[in-house]
Amino acid sequence: MQQGKFNIIIGGQAGSESKGKLSGWLCDRYKPDLLVMTSSPNAGHTVITPEGEKKVSYHLPIGAVMCDCPIVLGPASLINPYILKKEIKDLGIDPNRITLDPRASIITPSHTETEAKGHLSNIGSTLQGIGECRTGKMKRGGNHVFALDYWGEFSKVTGPNIAPTSPIINQALDKDRTVLCETTQGFDLDLEHGIDPIRCTSKMINPAMAMAEAGVSPSLIGNVYGVIRPFPIRVNNRTGSSGDYPGTEEISWQDVARRCNYPGDHEDFGEITTTTKLPRRVFNFSWARFYQFLRICRPTSLCLQFANYIDWNAYRGKDWDKLPSAVVDFVMSLSRQVPVNFIGTGPDHEDMIEIGLIGEGR
Repeated sequence: MQQGKFNIIIGGQAGSESKGKLSGWLCDRYKPDLLVMTSSPNAGHTVITPEGEKKVSYHLPIGAVMCDCPIVLGPASLINPYILKKEIKDLGIDPNRITLDPRASIITPSHTETEAKGHLSNIGSTLQGIGECRTGKMKRGGNHVFALDYWGEFSKVTGPNIAPTSPIINQALDKDRTVLCETTQGFDLDLEHGIDPIRCTSKMINPAMAMAEAGVSPSLIGNVYGVIRPFPIRVNNRTGSSGDYPGTEEISWQDVARRCNYPGDHEDFGEITTTTKLPRRVFNFSWARFYQFLRICRPTSLCLQFANYIDWNAYRGKDWDKLPSAVVDFVMSLSRQVPVNFIGTGPDHEDMIEIGLIGEGR
């Protein structure tokens, strides 16, 4: 990671690329001085600690469990205070590490109730009140609640500090500190540039947006770690269809299991989403969408997760020289565009291969 720069982890597909695993690896390996996130509880980030504990976050950067630096949640954050309270307890995070911007928004029961009654089930929304809360802030009135206004009750529920976060971030950058921003969701769900203008999220997801939300000049961008997987997924829907993946086709988890020679029962092979607990839909890799991600987000480095889905002989591999040829070939194809510096081969913290170092500093 680059010192004095705003380093970013961003998903290159439609979410669930295992950004949390890379965040945990980077935080454990490089010990950043400050973690930044625009929080919302519509997607979970997961890491398995070196001790084998599974940790899941919804508001906090999950890399926080691997280092003890301060955490800032910026003004565009959307906070469900009761979920955040449980999250702080479950992750064992000292609330004094957390600073929440006073202009962050509070998700109320009316937000989640409105989404549950609306059309969002049809597009695969997690129905956590995100869109309704964000819309309320843009309307500048009505029943919108800022974190600052909610502080009297909010402090009893969570206990983070309430203060403007942009000065904290910029002061760290001015002092040549290492700052890491963990973004949520993935580029293919971007409101303006994603795969579907209807079946998408309610915001833009790219490095420029992450910096704008944090209140940091684009001139201070550091490493951009793009996280992808060989078979991208989409969340499932409760009714109707959650959409296609342009430029490729949907397959089954049994297809993935067969292709990678998974040794277990193929019928049991698959994934469910962290938030909705619904089965994930899975697709062949889309090179067209990958090139669009590169054009708009310009990652300086790639992390390929789930390499074992290409060939199960890569499962929990630790050595680049011992990876199956199919995995090496795919990595080399990606690297013709952007260097692949991280390869995830399994769920555990140590199931990661790091190839070289990027940037200056740590």
